[in-house]
Amino acid sequence: MGFRINTNIGALNAHANSVVNANELDKSLSRLSSGLRINSAADDASGMAIADSLRSQAATLGQAINNGNDAIGILQTADKAMDEQLKILDTIKTKATQAAQDGQSLKTRTMLQADINRLMEELDNIANTTAFNGKQLLSGNFTNQEFQIGSQSNQTIKASIGPTQSSKIGVTRFETGSQSLSSGIVSMVIKNYNGVEDFKFQSVVISTSVGTGLGALAEEINRSSDKTGVRATFDVKTIGAHEIKEGRTSQDFAINGVTIGQINYKDGDENGQLVSAINSVKDTTGVEASRDENGKLVLTSRDGRGIKITGDIGVGSGILATQKENYGRLSLVKNDGRDINISGTNLSAVGMGAADLISQTSVSLRESKGQIDANTADAMGFNSYAGGGKQIVKGFSTVSAYMSSGNGFSAGSGFSAGSGKNMSTMLQNSLVFIKDDMSGASGYYNISAGSGFSSGSGQSQFATLKISAGNSAGVTYKNAGVTTLKGAMAVMDIVETATTNLDQIRADIGSVQNQLQVTINNITVTQVNVKAAESTIRDVDFAAESANFSKYNILAQSGSYAMSQANAVQQNVLKLLQ
Repeated sequence: MGFRINTNIGALNAHANSVVNANELDKSLSRLSSGLRINSAADDASGMAIADSLRSQAATLGQAINNGNDAIGILQTADKAMDEQLKILDTIKTKATQAAQDGQSLKTRTMLQADINRLMEELDNIANTTAFNGKQLLSGNFTNQEFQIGSQSNQTIKASIGPTQSSKIGVTRFETGSQSLSSGIVSMVIKNYNGVEDFKFQSVVISTSVGTGLGALAEEINRSSDKTGVRATFDVKTIGAHEIKEGRTSQDFAINGVTIGQINYKDGDENGQLVSAINSVKDTTGVEASRDENGKLVLTSRDGRGIKITGDIGVGSGILATQKENYGRLSLVKNDGRDINISGTNLSAVGMGAADLISQTSVSLRESKGQIDANTADAMGFNSYAGGGKQIVKGFSTVSAYMSSGNGFSAGSGFSAGSGKNMSTMLQNSLVFIKDDMSGASGYYNISAGSGFSSGSGQSQFATLKISAGNSAGVTYKNAGVTTLKGAMAVMDIVETATTNLDQIRADIGSVQNQLQVTINNITVTQVNVKAAESTIRDVDFAAESANFSKYNILAQSGSYAMSQANAVQQNVLKLLQ
């Protein structure tokens, strides 16, 4: 090896290595001071891309967790508001139950109704004011609301909260059949009671014997009400056409086969002879007699068997010939507002045959606080006889034509037109006669499409049609809410439906809350794992990097020493020149 002074190869090598060591030492110091393995794209280009993607995903998941917690907060706000509404409904039902007994007077029932009205106002106030961040929750507008709960778009959970105003909840279906005037064996089926299947009840005998009649049928229906959702009541009652006048029964006068015999009674049954005689055998006949506030004779079957009068009860009793056999009216109620689809055999014996007039209505909680129109009251079972409003007869242009058509009112029956028996007047006040089609009734009736009685339908039947208030049909209204016994019973049914409606809404949002909580738990774990994966790529391993720092630090020092020695070696050339 020669001695050269122009080019110090050793010093150059030492310098080059020192530069490399200095760069590595700088990188190591940068990593140790920042805690990151990747401080620039040059440190690890592909690793940086992956780490950035993972960091974005973790941040998005964090916001998704916040979204989910916001959603839970919204649903919990609605849930607590509905809990207060349910307490209000419990109070309303308690007051309706309090009113549902005849120990209450009209005055006290009116007071209870006033309390109920106030409670309904507060229920509606809760529904209209419950909000989250200015967004109404219980008004019915909070439907199909989406919450982003993932790191990618359209990874959402939807939530809906149904309306809870009194006008939207408690919609209850009431249906009451026509008055049954014939006995027989009835087999009843509720079609599609759960949307799919039919429910068939055991056959029931409709007669005047113990354990038969609408009472037995109602018992059979109510036995399965938890499954079908349909409950039944009955009203078997015969009411005289006028105040009791002086009269006499025949020797063979009997009720439900039990002979009562001859009775002389006075105007208004002043001495109670007629009522007492009938009640003396009520435990055997099942029929109890009383006088109503207008002095009319009222015969009531408490257990729901029929009432059949044989012999002569006397014209003075007010009981018409057409009233001597009565099996009552059956009322059905369903808590979901849907139509009760009935089929079966011999349904005419319970007033629900194909040719019978079935009064039907659906009533919400709010409607129960107002005056009840006659058609609604009839569907609720207020009346012992069919006829919440006028009925319409197609094919007869006059009452005389109808009475002479073989309907039991022809000449010689004692009730023909002009007989003075007021039957003609009664029919004229309760029926509308249309000769050809239904078009002539359009001024008085709202005939809905599909009813089977619209113009040109060709139906020769009766049809109970909704009558507008203030027309000439002569409908009568019932007092509002719990101010009557029947009304109180109906309010109990409606409140029960309203409670079920709110419970269903709460159950739905409770399910969504659980779904959200599970989702939050899942994405929380996912976020932790994503951050761990990013940390593995981006964060520095201090133990390894400390070792690297020590190595490069020592190499930097040794590099400086090597450069110093390389420069010193050049001094050996001077010895050659001495």
